[in-house]
Amino acid sequence: MSSCCNIICERQKHAKLIIDRVERFRQETGKLPENVKEIGLDDNQMHLSFYIKIDSTEYEVWYGLDLGTSKIYNSKTEKWRKEG
Repeated sequence: MSSCCNIICERQKHAKLIIDRVERFRQETGKLPENVKEIGLDDNQMHLSFYIKIDSTEYEVWYGLDLGTSKIYNSKTEKWRKEG
């Protein structure tokens, strides 16, 4: 069993939490939250991962892997991509 003991792992876990909460919010309200406060998360943890609402049906969540490289989740494709 692996444990989460580094910052990349913490960022990944936080990103997954955001996605889970955004999807629950969408199911309950029929819309996307404007920011993480609407889904009950403290924006003081935004150094871990980030959320942006692109339009009424699409959002992205991302976190940094290393200097200049990020892992980005897109809600339309439901896939992660690496950029940087």
